[in-house]
Amino acid sequence: MTVLACLGALSGCGGGGGGGDEATPTTPPVVPTPDPPTTLTGNIWHSFSDLGNPAGTFVMNPNTGVSTAVQSEKWGVPSPDGSRFISNDYTSQGSSGETRLTVRKTDDKSLVVDQVVDGYIARLAPSPLATNQVLAYWGETTAAPRAAVVWDFSAQKVLFATPLSKTPDAVAWMPDGTLLRVQPSGGVSKVTPGGSEQQVATVSWPESRLPQAVYVSPDGSKALVQLAALRSTGTVSGVDLWMMDANGANLKRFTNNGLIAEAYWSPDSKFVAFTKDTGVTCTDATCQGSCTVWYAPASATDVVAVDASGDAKKFPAKRPDGSMTDLRCPVMAWTR
Repeated sequence: MTVLACLGALSGCGGGGGGGDEATPTTPPVVPTPDPPTTLTGNIWHSFSDLGNPAGTFVMNPNTGVSTAVQSEKWGVPSPDGSRFISNDYTSQGSSGETRLTVRKTDDKSLVVDQVVDGYIARLAPSPLATNQVLAYWGETTAAPRAAVVWDFSAQKVLFATPLSKTPDAVAWMPDGTLLRVQPSGGVSKVTPGGSEQQVATVSWPESRLPQAVYVSPDGSKALVQLAALRSTGTVSGVDLWMMDANGANLKRFTNNGLIAEAYWSPDSKFVAFTKDTGVTCTDATCQGSCTVWYAPASATDVVAVDASGDAKKFPAKRPDGSMTDLRCPVMAWTR
């Protein structure tokens, strides 16, 4: 009998040992072990945008979507550890204005700082180390050119400022309390507020894009640069995120949807959340935009972030009435 015949006949071949009626042992199928569900660290600070929900600032568990109210008056921007939050209130006075800045402790809401500063201040970012410093963008009015500034609450003075511009430099805190500055020219530098500035790289931005913002990972190793493409008229035609090392090396495209408004690192530097807002390319003052919040691994590339693409996920959000939905804008921070 040939070898193939022996394989086809389940008895009678091979060496002596068994009778023809003995069953052939079978191996149970291997069932693949599913990947464990992703557990996200930290807390997301947000506000409810849909009608029928209370206004104010909420802190949400990114895994369960359960939110706890922080304050009801304004949207507060927290420090990276979530222990304090800052709010701004701008009052226009004809051709000028002033901004009231308040800092409160998160646990007991006690007032820590209450100061009024001339001009318009927005895009607040408390220092990761110095509780008396905040990074913000300042202009004489809401429509005036702006500069990135570091304001010292204790000394009540500016420690650092970029030139006023309609396209100001992008600046973000590093975890050690210094700043990463990214310029339209491609210059990347590290700044000590009130001290020196050191150039670390010159980067060629793809497609002649301009940086709108930069976001440094909590571990200080990576930086996301938010780059805008412009039409010939100067209006924005699309905005996406590029990932690079904090020293300006290894620039790679992170998103590819043209609708990025903001981004937020997870506290463990493993994920990036971002908002997709159709309003970023809207040129009609009456147009209605939609804004959604997604997250993806920091190692991802060319993220489209639509349900069919499967390259990004949405956060669950539990409304105060108990019903579930997806988290929507606005988001203020992702803290420890």
